[in-house]
Amino acid sequence: MNKFSMAKISILVSITLFSILAATIIIILNFARSGNGDGSDEERLRVGLLLNGRADDRSWGQSHYDSLERVSAQLSCDLICRENVPEDENCTGVISELIEQENCDAVIADSYGFGEYIAAAAAKYPEIYFLHASGSGSGRNLGSFFGRMYQFRYLTGIIAGLSTKSGTIGYTAAFPIDEVNRGINAFTLGVRSVNPDAQVVVSFCGSWTEDETAAASTEKLITEYGADIIAMHTNSLAPHETAARHGVWSVGYNYDNSGLYPYTYLTASVWEWDGYYSEQILSVKQGKFHGEHKWLGIESGIMKLVEPAAAAEKAPGYKEYVEAAEARFRDFSYDVFYGPVSDNAGNVRVPDGESMSDGTMLGGFDWYVEGVRVV
Repeated sequence: MNKFSMAKISILVSITLFSILAATIIIILNFARSGNGDGSDEERLRVGLLLNGRADDRSWGQSHYDSLERVSAQLSCDLICRENVPEDENCTGVISELIEQENCDAVIADSYGFGEYIAAAAAKYPEIYFLHASGSGSGRNLGSFFGRMYQFRYLTGIIAGLSTKSGTIGYTAAFPIDEVNRGINAFTLGVRSVNPDAQVVVSFCGSWTEDETAAASTEKLITEYGADIIAMHTNSLAPHETAARHGVWSVGYNYDNSGLYPYTYLTASVWEWDGYYSEQILSVKQGKFHGEHKWLGIESGIMKLVEPAAAAEKAPGYKEYVEAAEARFRDFSYDVFYGPVSDNAGNVRVPDGESMSDGTMLGGFDWYVEGVRVV
């Protein structure tokens, strides 16, 4: 073989080795950029979650965390959670940390109390997307959302109304804000749709998360007012625990805890956010996010009724009433606050043939329906 041929072979070998090396580098870079081994060259979206309580509270906080954890796995996102975040100006530092240090592309806040701080952050960080649960604000990069849980409160009220023996149902609640009052009123209307003489006695405990105050309110409702069923609007599980200790039935909220209280858990209205969060996070990934306020109804699938065997035991035949009401919600032929609706002072608030507007339901509930007593 002459020198010319050997040189030609050497050049071909060098070119081949260089091509292999270049291809290897490209593969490695693509793998590193994708952050996983699924062959995707798309950067992983980072989602920050702001909780006013804990991610394992088996209540409001966990309903969001569990859904986001499932959705993040499905959509190849990273979920960064901050727990027990104060609902005051101190939360602004946590929001900034999620964005500036954790490089989050989207931030989700789980409580009404974060509202003004989330709105300010959306203005400060126009390239970051924000979602506010139980809020009402909106903007180019800000959306808020909630569900028409009052419809499911009404359904649980039907079950409680059919189950009470004393005719007195207790209701342990955090604060007398529109959201909470709306739920109390809807529950009571459900109770009285099947038990017109029943009373719902409400005690406000002044906290979403504190067990001691929630337990004290529940204790009072049982021992002083004779409640034989306890409903609740707190993130604390203390109302369930207090009811179980007294052998009293309880109606849950936010998260299915029937397994923890198998002998006293009557029913519950709970959240399943997966469908909503999947839609919103996908819109961020695709650059199609549209900030708006969404108040989602029964057809959205983000809410459901938990029906333990206890419900059938305590209120045989309840399914007929519940299914009839649910069917009317689904075909929009009826909603909870269709008139006539009177308050507990005897004043007609919604005349016969009229319905309460969304705006009034969201921001005008400073009163209680007939049958509610606040103590």
